Amino acid sequence: MADKILVFGAGGVGCIYAALLERGGANVTAVCRTNYAAVKENGLLIRSAKWGHIRTKPQAVRTVNEAASHGPFDYVLVCSKAFPGTAALIKDAVTPGKTAIALAQNGIAIEDEYAELYSQNTIISGVVYLPTTQVSPGIVEHGAPLEIFELGTFPHNASEKAKAQTKKLSGLFLAGGGNAPVHDGDIQERRWNKLSLNASLNPITALTLCDDANFIRSSDHALDMIKNVMSEVGSIAAAAGHPNAVSKESIDDHMKRHVERLETGGKEPSMLVDIRNNRQIEVEAILGNTVRKAEELKVEVPYLKMLYVLAKARDFATMKNDQWKPIATVS
Repeated sequence: MADKILVFGAGGVGCIYAALLERGGANVTAVCRTNYAAVKENGLLIRSAKWGHIRTKPQAVRTVNEAASHGPFDYVLVCSKAFPGTAALIKDAVTPGKTAIALAQNGIAIEDEYAELYSQNTIISGVVYLPTTQVSPGIVEHGAPLEIFELGTFPHNASEKAKAQTKKLSGLFLAGGGNAPVHDGDIQERRWNKLSLNASLNPITALTLCDDANFIRSSDHALDMIKNVMSEVGSIAAAAGHPNAVSKESIDDHMKRHVERLETGGKEPSMLVDIRNNRQIEVEAILGNTVRKAEELKVEVPYLKMLYVLAKARDFATMKNDQWKPIATVS
């Protein structure tokens, strides 16, 4: 019998992963919001530099509650943005002791709320490298061949059952044409490395409204700022027990690619795209959790603290919750 998988978050990444898993033989249900009508009627169209055109038609639903009737699920793959409280949103689709929860999200310490809510379930932490855009509802562009979804259990020393579920998910992606290796060591090492990119270029470009190449062009000090933020992430990772997660060599490699974009053209990180579209940004998963971990481990991170405070304020201005007050008026 085919594994039943719920994909929560049918953005660009979620659509591609739903398509790959369905091609790999899984029975896929996707929770869609603004693209529900299009996916329900026409399915998904992936236009990829790696796979060419892929057409699939997973079961489309509007809510997790609606999806529950298509379960019980063997896996819930969370592809939504990593906002606080997301873990509770999938509750109706999780069967205690059965459903493995896989996180295809950015940030650090994002697994904690899932582990707390679903203590009887396997938690799979995933690190995503997949440049993609949903250009219209249900139609996704994957313009570069890069596609890696690194998987590992959370915690690293999880049960044999958890490791088997992780390996099986990897196999489903492989059968569908994807690249989802199970990391030999602790997946947190790979998560810290990805964070060195997310915690630097994401908030910097979002706050300046520059793509990465134009930010570098803007000042003789721009490259140093990026490098300093990456180094701070590396210092926290080392203090957390991952001394090789963000090495000098990996920082130099990242910096080299940024400099190359001065010639090939800049990229707009996801946080900048969210700001341009007046959407909430992942400030806590990417920066807040990082700064709190630094404070816990007594690591000085002045650049990260500055970016966190500024990005938090920018998000506050976008979302304008009940603490936001209008400016004073002159009578």
